[in-house]
Amino acid sequence: MFERIGINENNENQEYNGVEMKVELTNVCISGQCKFCSPMFRPVVAESETENFLNSFANHVDAYFKKGGRRIVLTGGGEPTDAPDKLFGVLKIINDKKEASGVELELLTVYSNGVKLLSPISEDNPQTFLNKLAECGVKDVNLSISGLSKEEITEISGEKMGEIDYDTLIPAIREKGIRVMTRTTLAKGYIDSLNDVSIFVEKMSKLGVNMVYFSDLFEIPDRNEKTTPGSQKVLNWTDEHRIDFLKLLNNIKGDSNFEFISQSSRHKEQGQTFEFRHKKSGIKILFGSLVIGNEPDKEMTYFYIKPDGSMEAHNNAREGTNRRYVSIDQIKEYRPGRDDI
Repeated sequence: MFERIGINENNENQEYNGVEMKVELTNVCISGQCKFCSPMFRPVVAESETENFLNSFANHVDAYFKKGGRRIVLTGGGEPTDAPDKLFGVLKIINDKKEASGVELELLTVYSNGVKLLSPISEDNPQTFLNKLAECGVKDVNLSISGLSKEEITEISGEKMGEIDYDTLIPAIREKGIRVMTRTTLAKGYIDSLNDVSIFVEKMSKLGVNMVYFSDLFEIPDRNEKTTPGSQKVLNWTDEHRIDFLKLLNNIKGDSNFEFISQSSRHKEQGQTFEFRHKKSGIKILFGSLVIGNEPDKEMTYFYIKPDGSMEAHNNAREGTNRRYVSIDQIKEYRPGRDDI
């Protein structure tokens, strides 16, 4: 049987070897309407202007590389392709710093909802986001897909994400030599069972996906005005749709189509990862959980860069932070068209 792994409060090693740099480029998400979006109820940092953000980022990359960091994830927050100047500015800085220092990265990945990847970057730049990402040396794209059908995806993530043709998008990404990992948030009524997982994995493996990741809804044990200051509607939706994560894992472990590989802690034991192999396709399947908001004050769970350009461990509710948080009304400005916040 699977068990929860406890939190480790030991903080003896501050080196960045093996610690991911996670970069929240923007708070803006124009097309995504994900009902489970955690930035809607967790603290959100004010977004800085592009030039200031990039100047701060350049300094952070220097510090990260000097202490052995080699794993960079461009994520959100918001949707990276909704901030193209930041996205491609950051990639240029990374490539310039790599060349100057002789650093070889273990990971350089971009998280995306996929809506804009095959679209032109702007009216003035006909190059597609996908072509530009490949040109910038991105080796992995992490696509958010949280349903088995267009109807399910539309219901949980919005009309624009429901319109994505993954039969076209995923092969197009693979043709550029970029690996694809999908990220699916498990939720009652959507992908929530052994059968659903099996169908999803079969479909993704046929499209050439390299890895499938299923994420439990974030756990937030300590709730107060600091840890959950945003939308109570979204937080309630999360609570109401949380599945029995460990029960699902045990069902998969007991199924002959899956081979259990390992269980490990991640992010300084704030989370857990469970690895399986799909026997028919050989595809790697990961299941992950994460506890948010109760990290020890000095715990480096990530090398985390926020949209205001600040860098800190992943603990939004920390005392003494220099970050400027925004109100729920300001959060709504980053999510145009949402009526469920």
